[in-house]
Amino acid sequence: MRLRAPRSLAGQFALLHVGVALVAAVVLAFGTGALLHHAARHYQREVLRRQARGVAVAMRTRPAAEALGEVDILAGGLTLSVVDRRRRVEAQRGPQRPEILATIPLVRVGRLYRRGPLAAVSLPVGDRWIVVAQDDAAPEVVTDDIVRAFLKRFALLLLPVAMLAPLAGAWLTRRLTRRMSRASGIAAAIGPDTLDRRLPRGTLPMEVEPLAVATNAALDRLEQAFARQAAFAADVAHELRTPLAVIRVRADTVGDAALRDTLVAQVDRAARVIGQLMELAGLERPFADAGEAVDLSALARGVVAQRAPAILEGGRTIMLDDRHPHSIAAHPGALLLALDNLVDNAMRHTPPGTTIVVTAGPGPRIAVCDDGPVVPAAQFEHMATRFWRRPDTIVEGSGLGLSIVTRVVEAHHGRLDVAPGPGGRGVQVVMTFVDAAPGVPQH
Repeated sequence: MRLRAPRSLAGQFALLHVGVALVAAVVLAFGTGALLHHAARHYQREVLRRQARGVAVAMRTRPAAEALGEVDILAGGLTLSVVDRRRRVEAQRGPQRPEILATIPLVRVGRLYRRGPLAAVSLPVGDRWIVVAQDDAAPEVVTDDIVRAFLKRFALLLLPVAMLAPLAGAWLTRRLTRRMSRASGIAAAIGPDTLDRRLPRGTLPMEVEPLAVATNAALDRLEQAFARQAAFAADVAHELRTPLAVIRVRADTVGDAALRDTLVAQVDRAARVIGQLMELAGLERPFADAGEAVDLSALARGVVAQRAPAILEGGRTIMLDDRHPHSIAAHPGALLLALDNLVDNAMRHTPPGTTIVVTAGPGPRIAVCDDGPVVPAAQFEHMATRFWRRPDTIVEGSGLGLSIVTRVVEAHHGRLDVAPGPGGRGVQVVMTFVDAAPGVPQH
């Protein structure tokens, strides 16, 4: 199985710290051991050379055997030997070390020679050599014991340091990435209603600061484009209202009744589309405040009463089902616009004989449901798309009604659900809002 590095920055830093700590611990342990052994060998070599030089000085005035006896022993476990060119021992002091005498190089420049636990140096004096050997395993020799003891204690000290270093690195990394997490939270909260928010400057790491600057610049461009789009739609709709009003007046003077009715219907449809565009453009701008207390029961009663005459005249019926909804903090004009669009959609897209039910409550919700024809399930996900119209409809429209409702619900941080009506017939649209703010009376 292939191992993958963690995707999070904190995880990658932690993994890096662990790897660096392990490598550093291994390198430090081996490096320290090598340096200590080198220092011990150097110390041992100098002691053996000083011992050999002491024998050489004593041999200037005394025979070899007497010189060996008079030399002070500087370290334990030593063997002092004087040999000729054929490695025959002329004098010796200390334990027998034949393996060293048989193999040590007899050269003009003495150097440290090792054979198993034995270490030795040879120093030429005329046609003879002084050989000083030491057994590292002897109890008197403590240099290697000190090195080994130190390395054990050093390993015990190095182990917790190697474990704490990654933990400290992970803790520091977490502190550094916490600021990035806060900036990510701010970025996640930016939406159509909060385009004025920006990522903080001067608090992020220098490596991440350019990303925050670029993101803020992109948000500036997006906010400007958003404002231009809304302003353009509003301006176009406003400029078209006057010519349409003139055309409407002229259409009323047409003598042919059939042609007059057709022209008036088309002009009214265009005026309705323009009105919806202006309403939608106004909703694209974020609300300046949280609004006021809105009684959902009163709102539903008002819309039903206003729409009832036209609905009844068209052969349909409308009912109000008051289930004692909560009052909410909202913008009453926007909610009235949304509910009016839902009732208008139900009226225009259902045949005569249909019943439209406006349900207020329970809780902070309003629903509009009809028992019209069965709607294919695939069409529900497209109903809130701007300018989308059902392919099988014969009713002329712009496809903006449910888009306006969606925008109103989003502006109030609510949820819009579109589903089949009871029994699978017609359409049921539910607007669910948040509960009222503190201080708003409940019903």
